[in-house]
Amino acid sequence: MSATETTISKCLEEVWEWKEAVYQDTKDMSMEEKQAYFREGLELAAKTLGAQLVKNPDGSHSLV
Repeated sequence: MSATETTISKCLEEVWEWKEAVYQDTKDMSMEEKQAYFREGLELAAKTLGAQLVKNPDGSHSLV
């Protein structure tokens, strides 16, 4: 296994762990609670990155 494959494997493991954590956090939530959960995550990401969160006409969001 090369260094690149090892790095990718570690990265994938981390993503899978995050995915499982999000699933565990949200599995028993209502749709409204899930929307609030992800909205809070978007707001935290924008704050952490020093960006502004802008809602697009299609309902998605952009960081600017």
